[in-house]
Amino acid sequence: MSECSWATKRTTRKERREALEKYNLGSEMYKCIRHFIPQLIPLLKGAVTDPRNQSYIKYDLYLILFVRIISAALNFSSMRNMSSELSNTKAIANIAIMLGYDGLPELPHWSTINNCLERMDPKELENVIYEIVYRLIRSKAFNASRIRDKYWQVAVDGSGLYTFSERHCDYCLTKEHKKDGEVVRREFYHYILEAKLVLLNDIVISIATEFVENDPGVPAPLDGEKAKQDCELKAFYRLVGKLKSAFPRLPICLSLDSLYANAPVFNVCKENGWHYIIRFKDGSIKTLAAEFHTLKDMESKHVFSNVEVDLRMDYKFVLNIPYNTFIINAAECIVTNKKNKKKNKLTTFVFITDLSISRKNCAEFIADGRRRWRIENEGFDIQKHHGFYLEHLFSRDYTAIKLHYLLIQIGHAISQLFVKYIRSKDIILTLEKIHKDLVESFRTMVISAEDLQYVNKRCQIRFL
Repeated sequence: MSECSWATKRTTRKERREALEKYNLGSEMYKCIRHFIPQLIPLLKGAVTDPRNQSYIKYDLYLILFVRIISAALNFSSMRNMSSELSNTKAIANIAIMLGYDGLPELPHWSTINNCLERMDPKELENVIYEIVYRLIRSKAFNASRIRDKYWQVAVDGSGLYTFSERHCDYCLTKEHKKDGEVVRREFYHYILEAKLVLLNDIVISIATEFVENDPGVPAPLDGEKAKQDCELKAFYRLVGKLKSAFPRLPICLSLDSLYANAPVFNVCKENGWHYIIRFKDGSIKTLAAEFHTLKDMESKHVFSNVEVDLRMDYKFVLNIPYNTFIINAAECIVTNKKNKKKNKLTTFVFITDLSISRKNCAEFIADGRRRWRIENEGFDIQKHHGFYLEHLFSRDYTAIKLHYLLIQIGHAISQLFVKYIRSKDIILTLEKIHKDLVESFRTMVISAEDLQYVNKRCQIRFL
């Protein structure tokens, strides 16, 4: 099937619908995988150890992992839903073709997948994610995403996954709810710290994950005792170690929230040869805030404004603010939105950095800092509320929970690349509609020999 069969815009809904009905979106997703992550299947085959007894194996490990990744990319809400929807002759045939798998009568049941994940080592799947990111960076397709044409932006943020009224496992974190000084309720939860590579066109790809978890050897606190437990800042230093080990020479600029505005974080970035852009609040470092607010109006050439239609942006920046042994630059942007219902609503952004700031690059610097919100919107919010069901408990086993999370990250990466690829063809569809049509195509159309020729044809895919 030729690429131009639906690449041009249709003028009516009927023409667009008829084009989509003839088009195999499954082969398009396969083309996306082959183009951007060609080593995915070899990695699943060779980089992950099969923990099962070889005498009782019915399904290869790479098949099990690939099915779970595809189920995330197809936005299935649960493991049972996945088993039900993919138990279809044509869907099975499509997965077999993608894997080069001969004689695949059935896909593994959801319980088989969970039993396998319970025995695996999450670190091996983390290594697969490192290789995927390395390939995307090496492809040069996203070089325009780099800050100042050099530094890859890595946004770091934490998020809760699951909450329980009773202890789920020994790794649970604990939160106490008090009334009149007395503990009235304990909450148990799982939490992760995620580093995502921020690319243009609202693409965010998981680059490293650190699970915030208690040491199972530490007993739960009694009434009145303070819990000795892991936290986001402790996890941050472990995450930094993973990043440096996996990408020792990658030029990185960390995008962080105000929690990380402190000397130890500045020092970690300096030791690793990284830069940082940190959202700054006055309560983070009071002396630094006072210095900034005192100096920001003194240098007239460091104050300017830009007006874009209904938005007015007023910029101020201060250079070379001393803090401990560090020299810090800071910039402020006050955005006035004239179209907002609250007349002329003001929003203020302040960022600190060790990068140079000038009148020429200040606006771009603020824009780079504001891109950190993508880890919340395109990252956690999409994965939790728009098709990836990150907060759904796919397994009760803690090891399997970790594996499900990491496999969802790979599935989300494939989904983002696929959606941007489809939209680059001038097909105007909502995110929900794209995934709905993809599932329908997967279940009703088998990838043909003609499709495979199209998939294997070398090409350039550009989103920028």
